[in-house]
Amino acid sequence: MTRIIYYLFFTMMCCSNLFASGQKKFPVDSLPETFGSYRATDKLNYIGKELYDYINGGAELYLSYGLVSMTGCKYNGDGLPQVTVEIYEMTSPENAFGVYTQGRDKEAYDYGQGSQSFPDFIFFWKDRYFVTVSTQEVIPESEQAIRYMAGLIDKSIPEKGEKPAIITDLPQEGLLPAGFLYFHHYIWLNAYLFIADYNIINIDENCHAVLAKYGEADARSYLLLVAYSNEEKAMEACKRLQEKYAPELSADNPFVELEDKTWFTVWTKGNKLGAIFNGQTQEKTEKLSKYAINNM
Repeated sequence: MTRIIYYLFFTMMCCSNLFASGQKKFPVDSLPETFGSYRATDKLNYIGKELYDYINGGAELYLSYGLVSMTGCKYNGDGLPQVTVEIYEMTSPENAFGVYTQGRDKEAYDYGQGSQSFPDFIFFWKDRYFVTVSTQEVIPESEQAIRYMAGLIDKSIPEKGEKPAIITDLPQEGLLPAGFLYFHHYIWLNAYLFIADYNIINIDENCHAVLAKYGEADARSYLLLVAYSNEEKAMEACKRLQEKYAPELSADNPFVELEDKTWFTVWTKGNKLGAIFNGQTQEKTEKLSKYAINNM
């Protein structure tokens, strides 16, 4: 009888260990209670729209990219500036990458799959996570602390995610370094290139859109590419842009000079829309559109 009881106990323990080892791990699970002279003082955990309670003015950014949750921790130490860790879990790696493109102004890879590092602030994306680590004041201890925590979280995310496929459609010639934004909410199009005070081309969560910058600041053109769920939606968006910007545009006249002396064109290819705004010359606009159409 004793042997049977022992066997059952041993089997249960083995099954329990197997179950535990198969549990899903999250980056927040790797955050230490203490490190160096720092100790965890406030745990962060916000699901979906609860994020408004934490950053009322900035929650829209993450929610527009399909925020699942934000978890993290605040660390304090005697006489040391506070260090804050925020881990945003998005619905997909594409969305985590999209949030990242909102803030980066160069391509660097110190952490994750793309990062930006400053003495008081580090952010990066990896898999479906967007991570920020910051300190209120820069001193050697706090600067070292945010680098340590960024590295720790990076190592805690074992997988890598794929970037949105649509960015491979961007012509590379003339593209500014880190000069594009990936999104699927129309508010970001109008924030970076105002084309209408409403959702003129029906961008929604099912779209994949990228806005790219070509040329220097005083002679900059913008290429917009949007992948829709079907060809009909792409054609409707093309029609609406044409009606607003260049009703005279046609197959025989695909490039139109606007009143401000810049050039405009719009087209579709399958389920994708392409448009160029602020073209500097007809020749440059034709060249950029040709490269884009060939890549699509």
